Amino acid sequence: MIAASLVQLDVEPLAPAANFRRIHDIVAAEAGQGAQLILFPELSNTGYVEPLVPGGPVVADVPHFGAALYEACAAPDGEEIRALVALAARHRVHLVIGLGLRDALRAGVMRNASLLIGPEGVLGDYTKVHQWQNEKLFFTGGDSIETCPVFGTRLGMQICYDIRFPEITRILALQGASIVTCVWASFGPETAPVADEGLFIHRAYTRATENGVFFLSCNRSGSRGGQRFFGRSCAVAPDGRVLGALDHDREDVLRVGIDLAEVARYRSFTGIWADRAPALYARYLTP
Repeated sequence: MIAASLVQLDVEPLAPAANFRRIHDIVAAEAGQGAQLILFPELSNTGYVEPLVPGGPVVADVPHFGAALYEACAAPDGEEIRALVALAARHRVHLVIGLGLRDALRAGVMRNASLLIGPEGVLGDYTKVHQWQNEKLFFTGGDSIETCPVFGTRLGMQICYDIRFPEITRILALQGASIVTCVWASFGPETAPVADEGLFIHRAYTRATENGVFFLSCNRSGSRGGQRFFGRSCAVAPDGRVLGALDHDREDVLRVGIDLAEVARYRSFTGIWADRAPALYARYLTP
């Protein structure tokens, strides 16, 4: 059984030092409770882009938001990432964490990434393929979809809006993923009620059951620029059983157990992989 903690975190905008201090404290606390896999939301070091919505306000009191965001992003080979690796090694845990990262070669170029970090180092580095609305103003999109060996299986990562494209999860499952993580910074108008309290469970359920994977959905908390981050992190088993879910948008930690034997049980019972007809699908999938 893998003990997983999904950290529903508020993030201080453009304040990576403060955010990393909190991340380090939370990892120590969760590891102390037996966590082996700890998830943090999208852009946990930088906060979300501004304006949050097209036509919305830039709330940050900075002369150039793009430049400030770049300064807040972590260097992929920098001290902040090395400190996370040391943190994982010290507590013998694995982290999946959404981060704003600087391009390794080109100054001023940024990407919205999810890293898998273990005691051995950075094991996986996924860049968000599908950029939501104003994210396109600041981040370059990803061009690869890969899985990483961990816990005797493979783990795949995606970020927020990616979940609306079922190809991402299917490709990860085809590469052997039994666990798929999705880190979010999903939000809506602060003054409007949440339209669907079960939205994140519905989406995770769909991706989990159509592929036979554990789907871990970790969203953030907090408010900014008239928008409220939805929270409501959840985890769903391959058969659609909800392992756990937070029903609010406050800071919290969702703790669940993952039994990898459930993947084979569900897939062998349903036949969802044996019944696929990829050659037939291919005839209709040519752009």
